Amino acid sequence: MPGMHVALSFLNKIFGDPALLQQHRVDLLDFYRPTDNPDEALDRLVGTVEQLLSGEGLLDEAVQGADPSTIASLMRGLPPTVAEAGRAIIYRNVQRDEPFGMTFAWAPAYDSELTVWESPPTDISPGWITVVIKGRYPDDPHPVTGKGLTQQWG
Repeated sequence: MPGMHVALSFLNKIFGDPALLQQHRVDLLDFYRPTDNPDEALDRLVGTVEQLLSGEGLLDEAVQGADPSTIASLMRGLPPTVAEAGRAIIYRNVQRDEPFGMTFAWAPAYDSELTVWESPPTDISPGWITVVIKGRYPDDPHPVTGKGLTQQWG
């Protein structure tokens, strides 16, 4: 689905540059910190994305051209467990002294799924994390609930 690919391409611009992650490490740790309230964590993440996409954030160059409301809607449409797992992966990576680059991708699937690969650094390549999010097309109603992704959880 083009919308999911486009939304994730902006994440790739941010997280695909280990030097950028290192440079903005303190702010990213604050954005992705854990909380006892999962709804607060998602609100903070969506608010951070909206701020970044508004051109007022520290990484505004990486996300020029994105539509904040579309990306926020897609993020809110993720199942809570998938959103929380993604937050934890990012947070743990940014905690490293030298964060790994990250790649995010989306693939169509019947239900929601998250798959993670992590490779250590070697002499010829840096360490890297790949996160694949699978799920229904956002407007495709689930056969059990009859709701699309953006209506299911958000």
